[in-house]
Amino acid sequence: MSNRSGDMGSSLSWTKVGDQELVAILKAHKLFLSRKPGGRRAMLAFYDLSNRDLSGVDLSEADMTGARLHRCRLNKTGLRGANLFGADLRMSSLVKANLTRVDLRGACLRGVDMSDATVVDADIREAQLARCDARGDPQNLQFDSMPAELSAIIARRANLTRAQLSNALVLQTDFSDARLHNTNFRNADLRNSVLVGASMDGSDLSCANLSGCSMTGVTLAGARIKGARFEGTDLRGAVLDDNMGDAPELLGAVRARSAKHILRNLDNLLEEHKRWVDSSAREGTRLDLNELDLTGLIRPGIKLPAAMMERTSLRAAKLDKSEFAMAQMAFADLRETVLTGADLRGANMHHSILRRADLSGANLGPVEDVGRANQVWPVNLEYAKLSEATLSGACLVSARLAMADLSDCDLSGADLTGADLTGACLDGANLKNAKLDQPLK
Repeated sequence: MSNRSGDMGSSLSWTKVGDQELVAILKAHKLFLSRKPGGRRAMLAFYDLSNRDLSGVDLSEADMTGARLHRCRLNKTGLRGANLFGADLRMSSLVKANLTRVDLRGACLRGVDMSDATVVDADIREAQLARCDARGDPQNLQFDSMPAELSAIIARRANLTRAQLSNALVLQTDFSDARLHNTNFRNADLRNSVLVGASMDGSDLSCANLSGCSMTGVTLAGARIKGARFEGTDLRGAVLDDNMGDAPELLGAVRARSAKHILRNLDNLLEEHKRWVDSSAREGTRLDLNELDLTGLIRPGIKLPAAMMERTSLRAAKLDKSEFAMAQMAFADLRETVLTGADLRGANMHHSILRRADLSGANLGPVEDVGRANQVWPVNLEYAKLSEATLSGACLVSARLAMADLSDCDLSGADLTGADLTGACLDGANLKNAKLDQPLK
């Protein structure tokens, strides 16, 4: 188990299983899950199942304590409530697997791909192992700790809500766009991990080590960070609680730039930007507002077509009837921003955060006849967070909304003709009189 078998006792051995025997075990387990006669729970503790293809098999509630599952294919496998205490899952594929309430204490998941997996309420803490004497009897009050290892795993878009990862080793892990609500990372080592676009609201990061992490676009509302380390952590475009701004834990993090020098010269910069637009980039200078903190900016009607505004904070800004066509606004913080009647055609707003923003009557349709090839350029809102936003009467024709969070969003009267809503969350959304290509399921 990640070369850790000695930690669990040198006398351990793993049981090999033939194909026919495994088929019989799985058949009996299927009957067990159906609570039918002849059913038996799969008892696969300390079995060697390395390199097996168990994709799509339902192993919920199975006992796989200490099992070797090295390089197993477990895509879409059901492991709900299974016991994988101390199991070796190195280099396995768990894409879209269901690991709800699974026991992974002390397990080794190094190099695992669990993209799009459901790992809700899973226990991935360190294991406590009783040390035994020569007769196999546990010795009183002596325990060895074996932390769960998740180094170099791929967990893009995985749902680890309320998972327990305290004290876990999570080095160089990819949690891009993962759902980590109320996840316990207390004392975990997450150094150099990628958390771009992850939702970490309510997570416990107390005393965790997040040094060198990439956390662009992360949301940390209600998260606990006391004692955490953020040296060299990229927090540009991250959403933090107001009381986190001056936290000593964040002093070494990479944050948004001060906008004082920009605000002093904004009118001149806007004029130069207008010249750049009107001359098709032959004159003037394109406006660069990337990574600036412009919270609370009041400039209704501002003209910023094709401006660079990636990872820019415009929270609670008043920008109604403004022009942002073709603007680069990826990872922008636009919470509670007023954008009523704004022109956002063709804007690149992937991973932007528009919670409770007002975009009523805004134009988020495509820009047509772009370039010599006369391309159509739709607005990009993939992975955007728009929960509780107002989009009543907005134009979203051909909008790219794949994986966007539109929960509790007001889309009444909005035009979503041709919009890509693949994987988008529309829970609680108001779609009264909205135009759609076909009714949502």
